[in-house]
Order: sequence, then structure tokens, then C-alpha cells
Amino acid sequence: MKKTVLILCVLVLAVACSKDNPKETTPGAVNLVFPENNSLCVTGIPQPSDRSEVTFTWQASSNADQYEIQVTLLGSATSERRVTAALSTDIVLEQGAPYSWKVTAINQSSGEETASPLWQFYNAGSSISYPPFPARLIQPEAGSSLFPDSGGEVLLKWELADPENDQESAEVFLGIASDALVALGTFGPEEDTLSVAVSSGQVYFWQVRTRDKQGNTSLSRIDSFRVL
Repeated sequence: MKKTVLILCVLVLAVACSKDNPKETTPGAVNLVFPENNSLCVTGIPQPSDRSEVTFTWQASSNADQYEIQVTLLGSATSERRVTAALSTDIVLEQGAPYSWKVTAINQSSGEETASPLWQFYNAGSSISYPPFPARLIQPEAGSSLFPDSGGEVLLKWELADPENDQESAEVFLGIASDALVALGTFGPEEDTLSVAVSSGQVYFWQVRTRDKQGNTSLSRIDSFRVL
């Protein structure tokens, strides 16, 4: 009888502990491996029509049984998504073009997902010199609404990158219409912020043009923000 009671107590405790400590189902972050961030990818296998097949690889994520990779041609709406249980996949891309990519870890039973950081690279082509990557517009967030600081200004922040690491300058544009942006100034590669005077109730658009030491240029997307 005592043995039976003891077994029952152990079972009750096990059930209670399992309720107090439910199984973790949220996938861990995915570590991207290749192509490396801000790199020039030269390992693609040539394909017809100036294209090449690139192998994307990443590390396993805890609590994940599927991965969705998204590869986007920078400066366009062209994007390819693929779902796989493997840790690599081959995708055919345009040569001489810049791409971004990320991988989302998925737990199919819980439906939970965790996305990796966004990486970017150039898929090598016949060119011997490549333009900078389009600048990343970091702050303000696209489509956000924010108050100016006590001086009536808003801080613009961007990030530059170049596959050959020879970015030379960033020219910042701002305006109240996306087709009528005005240049605010040109900044060195180590500069990445600018405070601008703004008016409450106004929507602003901004963009950054990056230039490298070879004279190549690239334009970021145009982002907007509203001043409250």
C-alpha cells in the first residue's frame, strides 16, 4: 500500500512540474553562414542568361523543424521564398546584382517563428567594380510617427556598406514630396547621422545616395515619416 501511495505521489509531482515548466516551442535565432554579409559572392555556378546558382547555408535553430528563406533583389519588389527542412538551398540569381536574404525558423506544431538578421551581398558577374549597397535607412523607421526634440529637430540615421569596402560618401535628401527631394549635404563614410529641422503635422520623405572611390553610386529606397 505504501509503495502504491509513493508511486501516485511521484506521478502527481511529475504532472505538476510539467505544467509549471511547459516545453519551450519558440525557435531560436538562425545564424546565417553564406553568402556572408556585405560580401561579393563569387562561388555561384554559371547558368544561362547571365545568371548563376548560389548555395545559401545557415545553422540549425533550436525548436525549429522548418526554415523559410527569403531572397530579395535590392531596389526592387522581386523576392523569392522557399520553405525547407534542410540547412541549405540553391537559388538561381542575376549576376552582378545586389541581394538581401534572411531565414525564418518555424516550429510547425506551435506555429511560432523567429527571423534571422537581414544580410546582403553582391552576386558576382563580369564587372571588375561594383557599386555600393543601397544605404540602409535606420531612423526614423519607415512609416513611423514621432515628435521632434526640444529644438524642433528629428535625427536621421543611415548605414553604408560596399562589397569592396571603398565607400566614400553619402548624400542625404529630404522633402515633403517623394519626387521633390532636396539635397541636405554630403557626408563622409564614418558619418551616419544628421539632425534636421522639421514642422509638426508634416510628412517627410528621405533618401541617401552612396558613392564609392571608383565613382559608382547607388540610391537607397525612399522612406517617409510623420512629425507629430
